[in-house]
Amino acid sequence: MTQHLVDRSCCFSFDDLFEAVHGRVMSEAQRRELYALPQDQRNRWVRDMVAKTGGGFSCEDRRGTDGVIYTAFWRVEA
Repeated sequence: MTQHLVDRSCCFSFDDLFEAVHGRVMSEAQRRELYALPQDQRNRWVRDMVAKTGGGFSCEDRRGTDGVIYTAFWRVEA
């Protein structure tokens, strides 16, 4: 994995991913629901959203410095 890839994955928010799929910003209620999910379910949400972008985003699981697995995501550049 290159440092460039790591940097790109930090440039996008859940809002960016949601908007890429739904064409609108996430409501405050949707945002609260997402952040209330346990990490494994939030990771599943990310993978589902990435799949719905049809190749516009990519993702991979990474272990954080806290030992928790996070699903990182980034926009795929053509």
